[in-house]
Amino acid sequence: MGGVIAIVLCLLALNLLPTRFASLALLLVAFALFALEAEFASHGVLAIGGIVSMVIGALFLVDGPIPQMRVNIITAIAVSIPIGVIAVFLTTLVLKARRGTVVTGKEGMIGQIGIARTPVGVDGKVFVHGELWNAVASGAIAEGARVRVASVNGLHLTVEAIAEPAE
Repeated sequence: MGGVIAIVLCLLALNLLPTRFASLALLLVAFALFALEAEFASHGVLAIGGIVSMVIGALFLVDGPIPQMRVNIITAIAVSIPIGVIAVFLTTLVLKARRGTVVTGKEGMIGQIGIARTPVGVDGKVFVHGELWNAVASGAIAEGARVRVASVNGLHLTVEAIAEPAE
């Protein structure tokens, strides 16, 4: 909610200044290029384009009657480069986290490898992911055999035997 209030106050302040809305569009293009850089990893080409777009947008943002009311080029560059680097870095982290495999809950258990602690058939115990679980299997699995979790139903795992490689 605080972000919405800050945006409204920003728009109010921009309304009081002689603002060029094309410069705001350039700033939005810059953030879009940062996001695309993080998505497609174009070796910095899109990020550099975003930084250039941000610098140009910042330079022409305020159209003051005197030069002291305008944004200085050094200020525009000094702000745009760190913002661009941080935006690409954080967007890359977010996209990697979203693409990653699930490691918690039911979805995180499926496919895990474990060891049968008792013979498993209609009922048994398996050691998976550092924990002892109740397990069922469609066929008989001997104690000590390696198993893979096929599904999770409450506190019971459905497991299947993993064929041991021939030596």
